[in-house]
Amino acid sequence: MTEALATTPEKTDPARAWDALGRLLHRRLILIYLTASVAVTGTGALFFLFGLDFSAYQKQLVLGLLAPLAALPQVIADISVIGRHVAPIRAFFAALPGPSAKSLAAPALARALNLPLYTAARVLFLHAPILAVSLTVLCSLANAWLGLGLAPWQFALVYATIVVFASGHAIYEYLAVKSAVKPVLPHIRAHVDEAARDSVPRVLPLKMRSQLLFVFAFVACVPLAALGFTVMLKLGRLLERVGMHEAASIEGPLEVWVLLLVIGGSSLALFLATMLSRDIAASAEGLVEAMQRVERGEVSAELVVASTDEFAEAYRGFNRMTHGLMERERLRDAFGRYVAPELAEEVMKHGVSMGGSLVHATVIFADIRGFTSLSEAMSPVEVVSLLNRYFAAVSPPIRAEGGFINKFGGDSLLAVFGAPVPASDHAERAARAALGVRAALARFNEHEVAEGRAALRIGIGVHTGEMVAGSVGSPDRMEYTVIGDVVNVAARIQGLTKELGTDILLSEAAHEPVKDIVAAQPMPKVAVRGKAEPIVVYAVVDSA
Repeated sequence: MTEALATTPEKTDPARAWDALGRLLHRRLILIYLTASVAVTGTGALFFLFGLDFSAYQKQLVLGLLAPLAALPQVIADISVIGRHVAPIRAFFAALPGPSAKSLAAPALARALNLPLYTAARVLFLHAPILAVSLTVLCSLANAWLGLGLAPWQFALVYATIVVFASGHAIYEYLAVKSAVKPVLPHIRAHVDEAARDSVPRVLPLKMRSQLLFVFAFVACVPLAALGFTVMLKLGRLLERVGMHEAASIEGPLEVWVLLLVIGGSSLALFLATMLSRDIAASAEGLVEAMQRVERGEVSAELVVASTDEFAEAYRGFNRMTHGLMERERLRDAFGRYVAPELAEEVMKHGVSMGGSLVHATVIFADIRGFTSLSEAMSPVEVVSLLNRYFAAVSPPIRAEGGFINKFGGDSLLAVFGAPVPASDHAERAARAALGVRAALARFNEHEVAEGRAALRIGIGVHTGEMVAGSVGSPDRMEYTVIGDVVNVAARIQGLTKELGTDILLSEAAHEPVKDIVAAQPMPKVAVRGKAEPIVVYAVVDSA
């Protein structure tokens, strides 16, 4: 049945299949309850028959008539409450695959997570009290009308038995329901908003430490207390039967001894349970805290393996995971220095693929003027150092506007706005970036001159239009780039800056979207290589 709960319903009739999944969970919860009830009733009957002081007539009447009658209201109440408990989950599955299921998902998830605790509470505060009250009423009536003859001390024995077995029943149903609900949780979580999946409201927190103490308290302390109580009752009855005159002198010291054993044994059990639960909970909490640190971005978090239990392997697995994350971060950092960070993130997530797509974007082509003659007077090491300082100075304004620096070609730079990350205002971004590069170059030159080096002059060409953006190359070596006439024209426009006596030129297509935010002067029409007709370009003065 657990496998059936975990199976995704068939697509042939999804509405009926999802509803059947909710009904299946309901039936499983009832089966768990009935199984536990039969097991506990059978074991309790054996204790009643062979472990407690009742006459043959009392055993026959209680087990044969009164106990089954007392169980009827208990069974009716339990099955009714189980239906109410599972109702939000069934309502969710009944609404699938309709749109109303979305609003029912969060309450269903909260109920599914709370269901084990609700089940244990039902057994302890409804199931056991109803049985105790019903049995008390029926036995009292049988005392009056059928000569049952139950004495108060016998009622006390019955109550002690109910408490012991109800606690075991509660623990079993808690664990069994927790296991039964687990397979349906992924189906419910899939329909809860992603941001709310791990913070569902109305979920009752129950720490591992509390669960362990609950189990220890009922498994160790309750049976021990019931054992001491019943032993003293049985001893008193035995002494009465043999008619010992020294009964009081025997019972007094023995009662103290039994009380000491019960209190001492219970205290020791709780003390050891507290220590064990604290140790287990601390290990679990350490793992949770470390995972939260990783979630906050501290991928260097590491756990100290200080045990030899299952947590040791969990800690080692966590450390292997963080080491892998650190390696991934180093790879992404190194990779991001060669390609755009957004491309690095995309490749790390989804891999690479060949091909391209048509995009409408703006490109900036920048080139250092007279670089050939300048580099002839410098050593190769000095040339590389100069280029690194220059690119480090002019790149930030481009990145600040969301530009993708496609390549550094010697002393030239090609940046794209609107690809690979789409941007509707790519022309405005490119214009602001060009002005930012102009300002950055001015600051760069001030520093260079102060250091006794020559100032640089650059030309910037900006053009807007359609181009192909994508990965080109071979399967073992690829490059993301933009290809098209727009790129070529931007390079040609950059080449015009020298003869037109300016540093930034916009094409007519690049100027139109930014004419209200950038001050630019139209220049005479000029012919460019590759174009049959002369083009109009605009020299950028400053922001409007």
